[in-house]
Amino acid sequence: MRTTHTTRTGLRTLVALAALAAPSACTQGSDGTPGAAPATPRATASSSAPVDTALLEASVRAYVKAYYAPDTAAAYALLSTRCRKEWSREDLDELMNRAAQTAEQLDRTYTLQRLSVDRIQGDGAQVTHGVGEPKYDERTSWVREGGEWHNDLC
Repeated sequence: MRTTHTTRTGLRTLVALAALAAPSACTQGSDGTPGAAPATPRATASSSAPVDTALLEASVRAYVKAYYAPDTAAAYALLSTRCRKEWSREDLDELMNRAAQTAEQLDRTYTLQRLSVDRIQGDGAQVTHGVGEPKYDERTSWVREGGEWHNDLC
């Protein structure tokens, strides 16, 4: 089982919630990638120009997929510079492995089910996504570094 990267306490809470969750159907594309509904057009920016969310959405999808794979190297690479200073690769690996064990015990597969870009302002963004029931949706912060989006909720 994988969720987005939040604080250590938040991730432990999500792991615990997943352990208590009733099984729900998860979808995958024909190529095995997580299925997700298209993002709702709620993204806002400081100008009235349309906001291109494709790169941000791709990064969120890649992070969630890596987290639930588990693929620590890929998930860690999608963390912001700030978060990589706060979290070691070993910390993330330990958390992801515990989550995977919980998912295995529940015989569940977690994939991205919902994705909404709520706000983009400059090089920062807020994204809401979920891997099951709406009560498990999570709002995460993302930051654009070197032209690429990275999870900044640590």
